[in-house]
Amino acid sequence: MVDSASSTFSVRPLDNNVSGRLALVTGARLFFPTACNYDSGGIGSACVRALAHEGCHVALHYNSNSVSIHLVFVFPFYRAIGCANFSLNQPTNQNEEFTKRLASELREGHPGQTFTTHRADMSNREESQGLINAVLEAHKKHQKSIAILVLNAGLGRRIRDITDISLQDWDDVIQVNSTSPFILLKSCLDQSGGRMRNAQWGRVILIGSISSKGGGINGCHYAASKGALCSMGMNLARVLAPDNNTVNCISPALIRDTGMVPAAQALPQDLSSKLQGSLMSQSDLGTKLASSIPLGRLGHPTEVANLVIMLAKTGYMTGQDIVVGGGLL
Repeated sequence: MVDSASSTFSVRPLDNNVSGRLALVTGARLFFPTACNYDSGGIGSACVRALAHEGCHVALHYNSNSVSIHLVFVFPFYRAIGCANFSLNQPTNQNEEFTKRLASELREGHPGQTFTTHRADMSNREESQGLINAVLEAHKKHQKSIAILVLNAGLGRRIRDITDISLQDWDDVIQVNSTSPFILLKSCLDQSGGRMRNAQWGRVILIGSISSKGGGINGCHYAASKGALCSMGMNLARVLAPDNNTVNCISPALIRDTGMVPAAQALPQDLSSKLQGSLMSQSDLGTKLASSIPLGRLGHPTEVANLVIMLAKTGYMTGQDIVVGGGLL
């Protein structure tokens, strides 16, 4: 009979403690006009708060080009109304303002922990590559490696018909949702970069999408980008397991307060009037979407964050792709 407390069959000690470790969350604070109240901030913001509650030091990444992210639903309308000169990559300082406010709030609430903010455009390979070093430089006094990597930043352009998807649309979405995470992961694991692999303790959590399963109402370019992200994670889970690094994917569906529900108030003011009447009200669309979900409601960002914490604190779980979709498959 084997004593349940015995470590006879263990080749390494059990260590699921996350307190005091450094976490990087990309897309940590998304500003979108449909939810201008400060408490709304999407999945990234919920993850940051949850990690802070667990005692982590957190590096908050925000994208310097955010318009393209929160216009995922309404992008086709820009084409339809002939706004050819409108760029979906217009810089905005709202992400910076809201991210710094969140970091400041967390410093007050968790005085023993460190919270830093980092700007990087995930559509730019050089900026993506420099993010890991910037985080380590900011935390070098107390941290030697990034222990928890939550890759949440993403780009969506809701164009369903493949004949309407341009090569530029394809390239942009693949760059942000697949290539950029590859660059960040590579840098985070490298001995001269984030050193997660060398530290022999790491948690990589990829925020995918149910669209990678073939469902959802996004186009094939978005589905392909998220499918590539999760497939990369499943492969790396086996490769990195000997280094005590786990890799898991979360595939959400219809999460509220993420800027993914279209409404005319989501648009810049000069274009909002052109689309009034073309889109349902936020509440009407939310009700319609909720009726299609087995559990009868939209998901909440904190429910995704809860799973992020579970994966961060469960070192015996790796190579999984978990759908958070209210019963949608």
